Amino acid sequence: MASILTELRRLISPELLSEVAHQTHESESTVAAAYDAAIPGCAATIANRSNDPGFMNQLVNLATAIPADSDPIAAAMRLVSSPAGSDASTAAGSWLSTLFGQDRSGVTRNIARYSGIRESSAASLLMTCAPLVLGCLGRLIRTHNLTATSLAERLRGEQNEFVSALPAGFEMPGITRTDEAAPWREPRQEKERESMAFPLMALLAALVVGGMLWWGISSSRHQEVARVNVPRPAPSAVGTSGTIAPEPARAVPTPPSFRFPAGSFEDRMAKYLATSGTGSMNIDLDRVEFVSGSSRLTPRSRAQIGRLATIMRAYPNSTVVVIGHTDNRGRDTANLKLSQARAESVAKALSNAGVTSGRIRAEGYGSQKPIADNSTARGRAENRRVTLEVSR
Repeated sequence: MASILTELRRLISPELLSEVAHQTHESESTVAAAYDAAIPGCAATIANRSNDPGFMNQLVNLATAIPADSDPIAAAMRLVSSPAGSDASTAAGSWLSTLFGQDRSGVTRNIARYSGIRESSAASLLMTCAPLVLGCLGRLIRTHNLTATSLAERLRGEQNEFVSALPAGFEMPGITRTDEAAPWREPRQEKERESMAFPLMALLAALVVGGMLWWGISSSRHQEVARVNVPRPAPSAVGTSGTIAPEPARAVPTPPSFRFPAGSFEDRMAKYLATSGTGSMNIDLDRVEFVSGSSRLTPRSRAQIGRLATIMRAYPNSTVVVIGHTDNRGRDTANLKLSQARAESVAKALSNAGVTSGRIRAEGYGSQKPIADNSTARGRAENRRVTLEVSR
């Protein structure tokens, strides 16, 4: 079962990045960086309030008011193009004020500083998180038949992942970074928030019920992002321990030592290599992307590649096959060439990070091995990916 954060990250589609960048006149790379901060920031704040029954009941009621077949990405794209002061923007802003209270301006300011966009752009981007988060939670509640209490338990169980996912250099007001899951504290300004919660939740309900109706997604602007934010479970044959079960974040056993979020790509790979036995596992790089139409890695992709290199240096017998994939747009020969070039870019970055080149092989399959429907924008985004075949 995918984590809440994984599901939220899946919603940050190339189409959404392109639309937000177009409306705010920011670059797609800085908009993507802003979402990398805003999404775990919203999730961490909600988890920090999960011990408040009133807040959780309101959250569940609002999330389940969204029609089951609504598209949160379309709603977010429509919201960012809504004029300031419209019912949609006012309702979304009211919900953010309910969630963050007096910290809202600080959240906006810190997102702008971290990503390098204007504060006005950060404010517009943050508003799009309302339909994304509520739509995601609504589907989760329906799928697993969750109550306010069980949703709160799920949020508390994943809070450490939310906090750990906050990017280095970004500070989230009201959230304290710790190595272990933070204790559940009464949030600040609780009385003020409770007094305004009911009318604001009612206002946003009108937004999510009407705004989640299908709105045509433009396909004319794309950022070709080679990432899949859907961590695949590790194979069942992992030494003698069977499948890998989520455990608290843990450190690589050799220096440099740092902690990985539980269930993350890095955590699963490190755990796999720490077990005995032979064989291999397939796993997707979920935070690696390329400049559109090229094999050039974006700067923020190198953080995950650096962590991968650290794990491989800690387990010197490990080897990887880096496999590039594309969607089915364009000619097959061009897709094969691009996928091979992207796999080689990742392999070269690993080698530059200290992994012996003989332990790395690069392969490209173009569009030959899709994992999703290429007829949809979301499916194509999932098919543009880089996969590792890890052996020990």
